[in-house]
Amino acid sequence: MTTWPALCIYALPDGQSRLIDIDLPVTRKVTGPDGASHWEGVAAATHWGLAGSASSASHHEWHTCGQAGLSITLRGTWEIEASDGTRRALGPGDVLVMLDTTGQGHRSWPQGEGDTMVIGMGLGEDTEREMRARLR
Repeated sequence: MTTWPALCIYALPDGQSRLIDIDLPVTRKVTGPDGASHWEGVAAATHWGLAGSASSASHHEWHTCGQAGLSITLRGTWEIEASDGTRRALGPGDVLVMLDTTGQGHRSWPQGEGDTMVIGMGLGEDTEREMRARLR
């Protein structure tokens, strides 16, 4: 199975957040003998939106992600900090799995002079369960 590396922020039972590296499965397109095709491994999302540097100006304070989801950096660089002090920078093409829906949460902020653009997607309940199972 082909995978893509991602960073994950999640909450421990005591409410503290941690960052870990995980691998996400890559979907694949399957074409049948009749020429019809479908995608295997596609997961449900509930909503999506684009966020730029200006829309994330207040995220330097501690906050949770609000809903489990994915954040994919399109342009620029931003940094995320877990409650244990671990920090990671995310640049174009980097994927963050956001599972810190409870607890202290994380802090995040854009880096550098340029505008940062990120696409965020909320995960469906089954997809969230699958992502949380990867933490074990």
